[in-house]
Amino acid sequence: MDRESRHGNSAAFGGGCPLLGRRQFLARLGAAGGAALVLNSGVFHWSARNVMGRPALPGDGPEKALVRVGFLQSPPGEYMEMGWPGMEFDSDASQALYTDALETAAADQGVSLTVQNERLGNDKAVDAFLAAALEDGADGAVLVNMEAQTYGVRGMYRFLEQRGERRGLPLLGFVPHGTLHHHPGDYDAFRVAPYCFLASSADPSWLATGLRALNARWRLANTRLAVVTGGEDREETLDPLGTVIRFVPMERYKEIEAATADAPEIEAIARLYQEKAQNTLEPSASEIHDAARAYVANRRLLEETDCHGVSINCFGPVTGREILPPCLAFMQLLDEGSVGVCEADIFPGLTQLLSRYLLEKPGFLHNPIHDTTQNLYAGGHCTAPTRMDGLNAEPAPYMLRSHHEAGFGAVPQVLFREDQPATLWRFLSPGSLMIGMGVILRNVDTHRHDGVGGCRTSFVMEMDDVDDVRDIREHHKILTYGRHLHTVRVWAGLAGVALERVTGGPA
Repeated sequence: MDRESRHGNSAAFGGGCPLLGRRQFLARLGAAGGAALVLNSGVFHWSARNVMGRPALPGDGPEKALVRVGFLQSPPGEYMEMGWPGMEFDSDASQALYTDALETAAADQGVSLTVQNERLGNDKAVDAFLAAALEDGADGAVLVNMEAQTYGVRGMYRFLEQRGERRGLPLLGFVPHGTLHHHPGDYDAFRVAPYCFLASSADPSWLATGLRALNARWRLANTRLAVVTGGEDREETLDPLGTVIRFVPMERYKEIEAATADAPEIEAIARLYQEKAQNTLEPSASEIHDAARAYVANRRLLEETDCHGVSINCFGPVTGREILPPCLAFMQLLDEGSVGVCEADIFPGLTQLLSRYLLEKPGFLHNPIHDTTQNLYAGGHCTAPTRMDGLNAEPAPYMLRSHHEAGFGAVPQVLFREDQPATLWRFLSPGSLMIGMGVILRNVDTHRHDGVGGCRTSFVMEMDDVDDVRDIREHHKILTYGRHLHTVRVWAGLAGVALERVTGGPA
């Protein structure tokens, strides 16, 4: 079937469900059942952080990732001007250009940068650079190639040889266009070396992406994720990522939630949820109040455990009315740059964190659905971020709905952009990550009598290079706006994580 017929709103998915476009969605809001609430235009700048403050994240305090930068070029008298990069290559001006790109990115990203202006032209200089990085406790090194004739990339080989298996000091090599003849085998050492990526580009501004990958590695290694499940109270560190998982007993979370009954922040947060929503269908005022209570409970949990995000084994306790639905709380945490993850599922939680740190975008955790009639992938869940374009971008519209499976509570139904390129990804283990890409075609709407089930926020997606969507692995996956394979590959190399296709095999 061609793309046009797949995208048409008359097409059926999953047995004739309503397929909702943005214009239809917005037009329907005024006529929808439930109390009509304030319609907002432009970028909505409030958040519950105005009531409770934004959750703290790694890098918000004085501790930052430390990265050392060096430039590889033989000294005068040995440097051969004839040959690449050539007589017209101004080494001083080029080094200033690369330095400015890195320093600007470091200031923007909150990275501490140490730049060695004196160039590294032999093994002794590289060894001294490495020793200084280790002594400083650097969290990464950037080596920029400045020549092809005498030393240059040889300095990167030397760095890797002397560094060995030290995973705490990843190497990002940068080879500007035209500074090296690439011969077969040039990349082999960098492909097999752990905690390393060699980037070659004609765009010096790409260095900001490389620095962000190093910073994301550091931030993930300094993150604590609270996981509420069972009766255990313990911590576990996930190698090679370094992320700490703090297991919290469910009974303790219930105690925290119970103590929020008279929290003064609840009314303000509930009011903001209603004002931000485009409309309300099923939820009552008391259910929206309870959703605000759940947010307060989650924030208190983060403070008590000194964690940066939370995942709760929520489904059974919510449907059994043992805890309040945390769906809007998770939406808010994601929109604020933290993470809220369903069903105590750790690996999707790690993916949410990586989406935030590396791409500066929250992602959508969802249950997978497969359209075997059109070979389309789909997914749905009862919580989703609205800031899919980025934390400072315009939020997507959403309505307040009931939890579709439980039949009560207040959850968001977020409308995603049609024809939106997106990345589908998930950690398989702390040392492996699967990834695929495609295009979001449309949203799926659910109501009591339309013959469609599943969670409130639902999408349909056409995948790239997937012959059979039934081959896509794993349960909870993360959907992030944009195509990010190349950026994720850089991070994976630096982090020592294997990258696979969503259907299996190397990405």
